[in-house]
Amino acid sequence: MSRGDSREAASADSVAALVLHPADDVATALRELKAGEWIRVQGSAQAELLQVGEDIGLCHKLALRTLAAGQPVRKYGEVIGLTSQPVAAGGHVHIHNLSSARARLSPPA
Repeated sequence: MSRGDSREAASADSVAALVLHPADDVATALRELKAGEWIRVQGSAQAELLQVGEDIGLCHKLALRTLAAGQPVRKYGEVIGLTSQPVAAGGHVHIHNLSSARARLSPPA
């Protein structure tokens, strides 16, 4: 399937990710997402179709646009953390590249 065909297939498919607030930088995966696939994102003015950059699990976050290291990340319209490294559009946003703005892990006892 060519890249154009992939985009057409994604636009015909059901929504695969959801943006919860117009100011959000991330969407939430509504199913397991595979690297390279084109998906439909609901609720996003910026990225109605988005190519997934890496495998992303159900209910995990993916970047709607490229995020620079140290950039605040919004979900629910609120800053949930800062990126600890750059994240490409369609990339997985999780604890490996996001420092929480609210929760802090305690060191092992």
